Amino acid sequence: MSTSPWRTAAEAGRYLGNRSKRFVIREITAGRLRGARIGGRREVLTCDDWCDQWVLDQARPALVTTRRRG
Repeated sequence: MSTSPWRTAAEAGRYLGNRSKRFVIREITAGRLRGARIGGRREVLTCDDWCDQWVLDQARPALVTTRRRG
């Protein structure tokens, strides 16, 4: 296993809950997920910190209530 902090789009998709490589590239292209293009190979990389920030940016507050038993 590699110790590199970088993930390919496919690896990032798995990290983000079984999203597709295509989904990750679309989010990077749209500017919602940070990515880095490496060389001229059209390969895009991202990292866990950037993926975690994407999740936080997408999160909406949720109100959690409990039922009172009468």
